[in-house]
Amino acid sequence: MKDLIIVGAGGMARKVFTFLRRLNESEKKWNIIGCIDDNQNALDGVKFDLGIIGTISDWQPTEDQVFVMGISDPKLKHKISDMMLAKGAKFETIVSPEVIMGDYVEIGEGSVILTPYNVESGAKIGRFVTLLGSTIALDGVIGDYSTTAGFANLTNAKIGKEVYVGSHAVLVENITVGDGAFVSVGSIVLKDVKPNEQVFGYPARVVGRKDN
Repeated sequence: MKDLIIVGAGGMARKVFTFLRRLNESEKKWNIIGCIDDNQNALDGVKFDLGIIGTISDWQPTEDQVFVMGISDPKLKHKISDMMLAKGAKFETIVSPEVIMGDYVEIGEGSVILTPYNVESGAKIGRFVTLLGSTIALDGVIGDYSTTAGFANLTNAKIGKEVYVGSHAVLVENITVGDGAFVSVGSIVLKDVKPNEQVFGYPARVVGRKDN
C-alpha cells in the first residue's frame, strides 16, 4: 500500500482529504500520511486530522509515495505540479464514484473530480484539473490546470488552460474561454472570453485582465 501525500494544506486540501478518507473507508487504498506546504502555518487554528509533514520545495518523493493535488489556483497548480514531477512524483487521478460519467471521457493525470455531477460522453478533461460539482455537456473540453467551482454549468464550452470558473457560473453552448481567463462567481457567459480576461455579470462583461 502506498503512502499518500496531499500537496497543499489550504481549503482545497481539506476538501480533498475528506473525500479521500471516505474512499479509504470503503476500500483501503492508501496510507494518508499528511500534507506538504511551503506555508508551514497554513493549518494554524484549523481543526484537521492531518498535519503538515514538510515543504513542497524541499520534499523528495520516494517510490512508495503517491500524491494528490490539493491546490485550486490554476497558475500555482501548474508551477507546483511541474516542480513535483521534475522530482519524480507520481500523482493520483481522483474521480468520485458519485459522478455520473458518460462514455469515452478522457481525464488527464493528477486531476481531481469531486461531488455528484454529470460529465457527459466525449468530454475531455486535461491534466491537473480541479472539478468541483460542475456539469460538462457532450464533448466539452477543459484544459490543463483549470479549476471549476461548485454548481458551474460548463455546457460543451471549450475551456483553455489555467482557467478559473467560479461557483454558479453558466457558459452557454459552443463558446471558447481562452487560456488564463477568470470567470467570476454567478456570471452568465454568452460569448467567447479572450485569454487572460476577467469577466463578471449577467451577461458577463470584461472587468479586467490577468496579464503577467
